[in-house]
Amino acid sequence: MTAKPPQASAALDLPALYSPDPPYLNPEANQIDLKASQWMRSRMISQDPVTRQRLLESGASRLLSNWSPRGQVERLVVGGKWTYFGFAYDDWCESLTSLDEIIAATCALSRAQEFPDSALLDTPFLPEFLDIMRDLRRFATPTQYKRLTNQQTAYFQALPWEASYRLRHETPDLNTHVAIRLNAAGGMPLLGILEICNGEEIPSEEFDQPALQAVAEMATLLQAWVNDLCSISKDAHDGGGTNNIVVCLRRERHCSLQDAGAEVVSIWNRTMALFVRLCDQLTAEASPQLNLFVDGCRRAVSNIVLWHARNPRYAAPPLSVTTDPPADLGSSPLNIPSIAWWWQQLK
Repeated sequence: MTAKPPQASAALDLPALYSPDPPYLNPEANQIDLKASQWMRSRMISQDPVTRQRLLESGASRLLSNWSPRGQVERLVVGGKWTYFGFAYDDWCESLTSLDEIIAATCALSRAQEFPDSALLDTPFLPEFLDIMRDLRRFATPTQYKRLTNQQTAYFQALPWEASYRLRHETPDLNTHVAIRLNAAGGMPLLGILEICNGEEIPSEEFDQPALQAVAEMATLLQAWVNDLCSISKDAHDGGGTNNIVVCLRRERHCSLQDAGAEVVSIWNRTMALFVRLCDQLTAEASPQLNLFVDGCRRAVSNIVLWHARNPRYAAPPLSVTTDPPADLGSSPLNIPSIAWWWQQLK
């Protein structure tokens, strides 16, 4: 059973998020963002001037550049373009009122990434997307590019699924929300781009480990949940929130927004504890390529709170963070079937 989302309040008084790693700021981040944002300015990706300016002020490219201290600037600029594209594409999809239009657009881009010459020329965002993918294909190994297209295909498939709830003004149950958000958030393709920016291909026998998939999924959802916590005010202003985990929990638990937000923090903290353990487990006997990638996953998570705090796109009060693990973390899986398998990867 689903229900319409309740009206969100702008500010929540939340417990601290457990985040043991310090944020990392790439010394080249400003240079990278200048080039990526100039590309954004040269393209009419976002037609609405307010939305466009809000995105340009976000420093979106820093999401990726701060994950990769060894990434080449030229590659990180292309990755930065993808982050601007991703946010603009998300805003555009949220502006549409036809599920058929969203399905047609996402399927067309999914096809274009593999066979650019077969692309439907009237597809929205096609020139910008192909420009980015052309450069990524040039930098990537064939294996890395295939991994990225697989991740982007999952992203393009999840966007209509997410939109189906929004267009019905309904909120999914918690388990469905997590399954949708995992791919619709756009974090998995960025991790694929991270591997390309690092310039190191992870050996297949390591990349295909379920434990690494779990770490990548956790890195994605930990970031997405911070985004949801910081988006309460934005969603209330924009009329959204049907796919926000705070709103989802408020409906499912029949509780206040404050209590729902506190439960999201608890979910974050328990997931973070597992994330750290699995990262340590993977890197204990990992290749240099895998070590570099896992380090990037940890930097992605440790930087996400700071990035949101400095981002006028959300205009949310900063979330508090602690490096000390809370006493109530526990060791059992979360009662969310779509991600409970993560805990099975511990040795």
